[in-house]
Amino acid sequence: MRLSEKTRKLVIIGLIFLFFLLVYIFIVQKDMTDFGVCYQSGKRIVKGEMIYQVSDGHLQFKYFPAAAVFFSVLALFPYEMAKVLWFFLEVYLLFLCLTASYDILPAKHKKKGWVGALSFLVLLKFIGREMELGQVNIFLTYLLIMMVITLLEKKDVQAGLFWGFSLFFKPYALVFLPYFILKKRIKTIASGLGTLVVGLMLPVFFYGFQQNFFVLKEWQRTLSQSTPSLLDHYDNGSVYAFFLKNLPSDKGEWAWILSICAALLVGFALLWMMIWGKKKGVPQPEVLESSFLFVLIPLFSPLSWHYNYLYPILAVVFLINWIDRFPRVMKYVLIINFVCIGVSLREVLGKAGFHFYTQHSLVVISFLIILFYLFYLRIRMESKPDPNREH
Repeated sequence: MRLSEKTRKLVIIGLIFLFFLLVYIFIVQKDMTDFGVCYQSGKRIVKGEMIYQVSDGHLQFKYFPAAAVFFSVLALFPYEMAKVLWFFLEVYLLFLCLTASYDILPAKHKKKGWVGALSFLVLLKFIGREMELGQVNIFLTYLLIMMVITLLEKKDVQAGLFWGFSLFFKPYALVFLPYFILKKRIKTIASGLGTLVVGLMLPVFFYGFQQNFFVLKEWQRTLSQSTPSLLDHYDNGSVYAFFLKNLPSDKGEWAWILSICAALLVGFALLWMMIWGKKKGVPQPEVLESSFLFVLIPLFSPLSWHYNYLYPILAVVFLINWIDRFPRVMKYVLIINFVCIGVSLREVLGKAGFHFYTQHSLVVISFLIILFYLFYLRIRMESKPDPNREH
């Protein structure tokens, strides 16, 4: 008996739900440490208590105070129920990230299901750790993808709302600010900054003006005290950490110099991509350019834990969609690179191999390769007419 299309989709959705339910019960439920920190901040702000407390140690809340207002909604639920809600919200948003990334591609060369499934497998290591900790990066990735979608729809004010809201949690989206300036997206910038101002004022409802000002000072103090000691942390996978860990210990100042040089190089590459895309009349150039910027988030954030490498989800979707169009050698190099990303697990590399891979931040190399492929795609491939492409 052949199942109808609708029934087949329902079966697939049911199996996916069952898979993630089992993942939650047997793996995630016993952890979600980072979500616990956020949940606690929501509880504290509702009671008018100080969010940032030294006694919390390394589990101290580090987000903008407005983020605690967001988590105060989840703090209305019992902790175990809030964990379930956050986990399945992240699962749902992950699905939306994958499907939306495919939907905004200027050209479709592969079927959505295959592109989504392969992209998920490539990034599974980072997604798994994200969900195990109960982090916010999938949520922020979704906000930024929605920002890209609204930019494509010429809804600059709405794009700014998504951009500004993401900054309540982490400053990663600031990587888009120079891009907005170059693109003359003044409404987007104004809307985003306006959203930030609103975020500054939200905690006033819980603290009052004077106490809110003190909380903001405590937030700044918390970041300034905790960040420097973590720059050479074992799990830090940024470009700066890569240079810092692989240079001799007495050459640490060169890590900053080389990081700045790398940032300038990729900045000029993006600028050239923008100029080339405009010159050649590339359709929806913002999609590839945004993909490039998503990769820069984990690479150039001074503190970039490995799970932050799920941000390039749009870039991975883009490249998998185009993978068969690359020259043969480049195609196989890209496949090998994706495999290396996906299998860089302790269970595959062994304890010593995984320790070496993580300690030396070798993940940076794989994502620098992805940046090169995005650049190549714009300069050598995307701007060429393709009569056989699917729309």
